[in-house]
Amino acid sequence: MPSPLFVGIDVGSETNVVCCLTRDDEKRPLSRFTFTNNRPGILEFQDRIQKLVHKQGFETILFGLEHTGCYSTHAAIYIHRHLDFGMRDKQVYVFNPSLIKEFKKSHFLDAPKNDRVDAWYIAAKLRSGHLPHPFTWSEPLMALQRLTRARFHLMQDLTRESNFLMTNLFLKFSDYTITGPFRNNKLSATSLAVMEEFESVEALVEMPLDKLIEFLVLHGKNRFDDPEAVARALQKAARSSYRLPQAMADSVNLAMASSIRVIRTVQEQLKALKKGIEDHLKTIPQTLDSVPGIGPIFASGILSEIDISQFQTHKELAKYAGLAWTEHQSGKFTANRTRLIRSGNRYLKYYLIEAANSVRVHDPVFAEYYAKKKAEPKEFAEKRALALTARKLVRLVFYLLKTNRLYDRKGGIRQHM
Repeated sequence: MPSPLFVGIDVGSETNVVCCLTRDDEKRPLSRFTFTNNRPGILEFQDRIQKLVHKQGFETILFGLEHTGCYSTHAAIYIHRHLDFGMRDKQVYVFNPSLIKEFKKSHFLDAPKNDRVDAWYIAAKLRSGHLPHPFTWSEPLMALQRLTRARFHLMQDLTRESNFLMTNLFLKFSDYTITGPFRNNKLSATSLAVMEEFESVEALVEMPLDKLIEFLVLHGKNRFDDPEAVARALQKAARSSYRLPQAMADSVNLAMASSIRVIRTVQEQLKALKKGIEDHLKTIPQTLDSVPGIGPIFASGILSEIDISQFQTHKELAKYAGLAWTEHQSGKFTANRTRLIRSGNRYLKYYLIEAANSVRVHDPVFAEYYAKKKAEPKEFAEKRALALTARKLVRLVFYLLKTNRLYDRKGGIRQHM
């Protein structure tokens, strides 16, 4: 029986370097070549591999490449879906770059770093075994993933810009986020209008109460139950705030205006992405949004990052999401305090934690569990409780995706695994 052909591909933005190995020769490559990272290049790659298969009579071929974001996406999809190498038995593996890095260290402590060496080690990793799940591709889920990951990055931008805005806001209006009426909703349309409209706290204090009420009703679209109370609380916070010198106040106002424009733009883009995500999710059968607190956004964020066929247990899924804890044990010693693993899919982890924070508010089973963990005398009680709640949610997500069942709102689904 002929040896399988192991094809390692080091992917670059412009060119991809290929190394082909067999089991017959430990180190000497059967073939090396380079092709451009575009459609003509991938077709040339197909021809070169076809000639090897025809000449050597291979019956099995394994392709491996590192996950390098957008640069590896087309190559993986074309090899998996579109290219014909004259055989049916082929598998494509997309490796985490850190896995190849550690594999190199385990064989050569001072291995050089270049494309030819990297391609050889990718092929050698294929040959060594202990491989991850083969690459799979779902066009609807990949399209949804583009939207949910875009939303993730915009949320990061919004958080960063909001934090910067708050530093300038404290200089201008120190009690705004402490005793002001918008301390729990600082980025609402009305709150941003207040920051932008009044050049100083003195201007807000000196504004007649009836005019301030009209301003709040107008920008709040008449949604305040007691606009007069809001206006009085706002002026009270203004009176107790620090005052800024005029020259510094002008600079702070300009910086805040810039941040507010960015925040409004991001908020508008988030609305557009939300609609796109909701529309796209309607075309994909799923049951995650049957869980109280998981709407279309969280369901899409979780669903788009998971190929449930690749996971046999919820523990595997939790580790993939980065919701597993390290172990520190030696002899009779076992550490009581451990941290979350640093690896894992950061997008999936983000959406699971955000979903858990929402589910604990809407579902009594998760609310009870969160309260129990939060009450334990541990460091970082709230963060720990939320992470544990997210880990509990992983079991439910795994069960729903595996069985395609709806969530039982009466008491929840209790998994026995």
